[in-house]
Amino acid sequence: MSCFEITHENLLARTGLLKTAHGKIETPFFMPVATKGSVKNIAHGQLRKMDIDCLISNAFINYLKPGLSLIEKAGGLHKFMSWDKSLFTDSGGFQLILDHFNPKITEKGVTLTNPFDKSRELISPEVSTKIQNSLGSDVAMVLDHQPIFGKSRANYLDSAIRTIEWAERCKKTHDTNENKTNKGQLLFGIAQGGNHADIRKNCALALNKLGFDSVALGGFGIGEAQEDMYRIIREVKTVLPKNNCTYVMGIGSPIELLNAVANGADCFDSAYPTRMARHGKIFTHGGTIQINKSIHKDSFDPLDKECACFVCKEHSKAYLHHLFKTYEQNAHILLSHHNIHFIAKLMKQIRIAIKEREFDKFKKNFERGYLSK
Repeated sequence: MSCFEITHENLLARTGLLKTAHGKIETPFFMPVATKGSVKNIAHGQLRKMDIDCLISNAFINYLKPGLSLIEKAGGLHKFMSWDKSLFTDSGGFQLILDHFNPKITEKGVTLTNPFDKSRELISPEVSTKIQNSLGSDVAMVLDHQPIFGKSRANYLDSAIRTIEWAERCKKTHDTNENKTNKGQLLFGIAQGGNHADIRKNCALALNKLGFDSVALGGFGIGEAQEDMYRIIREVKTVLPKNNCTYVMGIGSPIELLNAVANGADCFDSAYPTRMARHGKIFTHGGTIQINKSIHKDSFDPLDKECACFVCKEHSKAYLHHLFKTYEQNAHILLSHHNIHFIAKLMKQIRIAIKEREFDKFKKNFERGYLSK
């Protein structure tokens, strides 16, 4: 039985229900990144008030610190971080493109630098799968070979082949009863291949034949043109089952999310909204603003007059500009809250528009305001 059910369709956009051990998640949805078990500068209670139904955490980091034994004693990652909704974990594949992890790739897996004690750790497909199963996440991701953007076609083909080989080992480990302590956990494959549609499609087909609960698209948000991403989403969806929950990994800007949904994508994750908040880049219905600019110094307007978050209700641009310019930690807290609230509300509005068969109209109206500057 499929873990994903489509409920409404409007052109290529659709709503649906992803069924996990911690409840059903209405799609399309966005997952804030809780790398170490928390979203930077936002408490879980605030996320619940925003109707965030799912987070994604970093399996490799949690494995290193605080470690599996402590998390298992707590009753799993959900209980350890006091999160009673759905939870994804990534595999460690994203660390392959981060220089400070100094990745070394072999057929066995990837060897990464422990950021806490600088030791070297081999993460194989088997180890990655067992880690995620021990953490108790609702959805585990296979260990994939994600290449750095701008590589040659041969490099992308090589990474796709390795991704398929590793995925098969992940699936075998996940299906082994003696290792499957978390029997309700879903396992998603990840199609790689860069901007090469044929490589992406062949990778996705091979993963689908292996019997994953869904096949995601990885390797985005790292330098490719947005139009190339949308094209790849459309192309790959032509070779996957209609009820594949199409998870586009690593994107989180409002325009990217809107257009990915328009091309049939169902769920997303990214640290982009909170990272941009820490750099003073704020989402509004009139486009992004840079809160550190002097134009906001004397403005007693809210960040966004159309936003109902408590930051916009209670604080002015002048106040937030002051906090940011004086390096007050509350600036990061308040601005992060606003950006995540903005994305959560956008996803809710998208779902409503699809159900009412008004998605194209909503998309055009949103883009008209957001891209007006």
